[in-house]
Amino acid sequence: MTHHDGDWGILSTQQDEDQARAQAVSDPAVYHAAIAAKELHWYDTDGKQWVSQAAADAWQGWHAASGAEGSADTSWTPWTSALDADAAPFYRWFVDGQTNACFNLLDRHVLSGRGKNQALVFEGDRWDPSKNEGRGGPVFEQRLSYRELLVEVALRARVLKSLNLSAGDRIALNLPNILEQIFYILAAQRLGVIYTPVFGGFSAKTLSDRIHDAGAKVVITADGGYRNAEVVPYKSTYTDPALDNYVPRPAALQALSETLKSRLPADVAERLETQVTEAVAGEITLERADVMRELGLALERERGTAPEIIAELRTTVASELAGVSHAVTNVIVVRYTGNDIVEHSRDRWSHNLVDEVEAAFLADAGVADRASLDSLDDNAFWKAVGSSIPAVPVEADWPLFIIYTSGSTGKPKGVVHTHGGWLSGITHTMRTVFNANQDDRLYVIGDPGWITGQSYLIAAPLAFGMSTVIAEGSPLFPHAGRFASIIERNQVTLFKAGSTFLKAVMTDPASAQEMSRYDMSTLKVGTFCAEPVSPAVQKFAMENICSHYINSYWATEHGGMVFSCPWGDLKDLKPDARTWPLPWIQAEVRIATDTDEAGRATGWRRAEPGEKGELVLTQP
Repeated sequence: MTHHDGDWGILSTQQDEDQARAQAVSDPAVYHAAIAAKELHWYDTDGKQWVSQAAADAWQGWHAASGAEGSADTSWTPWTSALDADAAPFYRWFVDGQTNACFNLLDRHVLSGRGKNQALVFEGDRWDPSKNEGRGGPVFEQRLSYRELLVEVALRARVLKSLNLSAGDRIALNLPNILEQIFYILAAQRLGVIYTPVFGGFSAKTLSDRIHDAGAKVVITADGGYRNAEVVPYKSTYTDPALDNYVPRPAALQALSETLKSRLPADVAERLETQVTEAVAGEITLERADVMRELGLALERERGTAPEIIAELRTTVASELAGVSHAVTNVIVVRYTGNDIVEHSRDRWSHNLVDEVEAAFLADAGVADRASLDSLDDNAFWKAVGSSIPAVPVEADWPLFIIYTSGSTGKPKGVVHTHGGWLSGITHTMRTVFNANQDDRLYVIGDPGWITGQSYLIAAPLAFGMSTVIAEGSPLFPHAGRFASIIERNQVTLFKAGSTFLKAVMTDPASAQEMSRYDMSTLKVGTFCAEPVSPAVQKFAMENICSHYINSYWATEHGGMVFSCPWGDLKDLKPDARTWPLPWIQAEVRIATDTDEAGRATGWRRAEPGEKGELVLTQP
């Protein structure tokens, strides 16, 4: 019922690539529909079943209620249109098709009889050098099967539901790279709740901006996380200041406007409001003090207002601003480090919430306890969990998560990725770039707060049905042997890491020596991410980590790899940092010839060989 055997999607020769590219160019709808039909399970609303195209024109899967095998007529398609280009470049993919990311990451593997296969390996930050006969290992580690992961996700989905969250609602996550973050991400996916992951290294102001911009009603954080064996107090450092010290700019300006208009002549109120508004333009959230400071400066420029009126005005505005806050109703706090926190009325401990919903979850599942649930075979187990909290079918273009760009090309922008197109695309890259199979183990040095973490740490490997390694903290703590040890101990076959990390290892003789103590021969492919790679760094990786260590290029907006090296020998692989567009990518380098007042290109030409310009994708 899953489609990860054989070599479907693998390009063996240059002729294969040329043929695939020609198909993608001539009819992108047909090309990508064939991928989506095989890579994902889709919901058949008439038959009430989840099906995928197991073979040409053969739709197979499982009934949504019973888990019994199901199939759809060969003429059936999940969508009314694979590609709607009427509003190009705002394309719509798989129109009217319904799916669910969580079902594709978890449920279908349990239904296919692979529920006891390993899904996740988690390693905490703290390191014990005495473990593994003196070779070292994590103080805490945990392994979860697909069944075990599904239960944890189902319980968190019940928690979100108990807080009145449903499809379309928004949440924000600000957590260390720990299992609870994965649980809540997949739980949101299961319900159709839209989430925004915020990297734990960002400031409280950045977190505040993204909470408001994404429209989050609930924030999920932790008492703390570990980095280099030291506690980072997440809630007190990031979440509390984000919600208490910063307020949404529109709400703050509205409070200011109403106060000014109620106490001053209309023309004076308008002048003051305009000056303050212009001074804080461009901010998403701001400190209340920012408004008061700019109001004070505006009042200094205003003549003829009595001092007592100004004093009363300042007091009133400050009082009104004190009542302005985020729209967040609850903060879920994960207990991880045991770090003391200041509890607010909005705070809810995650473990307490889980305990509160577990009895109802088990009752709805028709079992007395966890042991009874665990004793069921995969099909009965899935039916029990599904009876309690089923995966909600949503439109293919339903927002899955909002993630923000790094800001390297301007102010960070929110990028929306979807349940259908995004997941289908990144899952397929596991096949074309990594030659992945369900026996593979993937280790990504990344965080769910970045697109690499969302795409290749979590979604793509789980959708593919393999095992993925989650490691908290720095891969170089306490030494560079840590990441190599993870590869050795877990028999990792696929590896993904940023070039900056490898450059740090390469330029430090002690780190390179420490890394060499561990056996990384299980690796069959490695790939770079996050930053441009130099030929020197690629050469080091190919010689010291994995001979098939390749460059990959993509961005937050793409969601998954667009330039890389397809699996096989059809491309000349050498340490020169070159990449090639994957078969479905059409691109060219352009140089702007005309720009508008905002600096946007209004005219351009193709770059000549050797010229540098902007890389532009030219086809959906």
